[in-house]
Amino acid sequence: AKFTEFPRNVTATEGQNVEMSCAFQSGSASVYLEIQWWFLRAAEDQEAGAEVTDTQVELLPERDLDSDGTKISTVKVQGNDISHKLQISKVRKKDEGLYECRVTDANYGDLQEYKAQAFLKVNANSHSRRMQAFEASPMWLQDMKPRKNISAAVPSNIHNSANQRVRATSSPEAAAKIPKQSPQSGARIATSHGLSVLLLVCGFVKGALL
Repeated sequence: AKFTEFPRNVTATEGQNVEMSCAFQSGSASVYLEIQWWFLRAAEDQEAGAEVTDTQVELLPERDLDSDGTKISTVKVQGNDISHKLQISKVRKKDEGLYECRVTDANYGDLQEYKAQAFLKVNANSHSRRMQAFEASPMWLQDMKPRKNISAAVPSNIHNSANQRVRATSSPEAAAKIPKQSPQSGARIATSHGLSVLLLVCGFVKGALL
């Protein structure tokens, strides 16, 4: 009895479809062959420093299969050959981990169990990496940075000239030199000018008469 096709380690990107193959052939006539796919543990559950080779095959005594890992699928046939492909659509990071193909060879009351393991590595896609970076550095933190004073961007010579203009227009000497006039004073000036002209004309007329 032997595996004719072993599951192999797979590296995929999130969103891709993954397939693992497993095939087994019995050395003698069997009552039935059963093949199962199991998910043993996630990547974070692996022991530190433990490495998974391309294929791990081991002959195990009969045991309670339901006490270890999570069963994914089962195929059972009559004959000497069996194969089964594990297909995972649109893998996610949580699918990463160790998978196992288990074969039970039943030969007239004599049960033998075989297994082969492979590891699935799932890499984050570019969108997931951008989302992780966004979550790690919230954009609202950037709004809390102190803003630069707008006046700091104005050249110093503009400030100086502006200050000079302000000082020139606001100096008391300049204000004292500017005469203050009202509409009434303008009228009085115009009236006195008119009287002067009238007196001058009267003087000419008087001289002519004499």
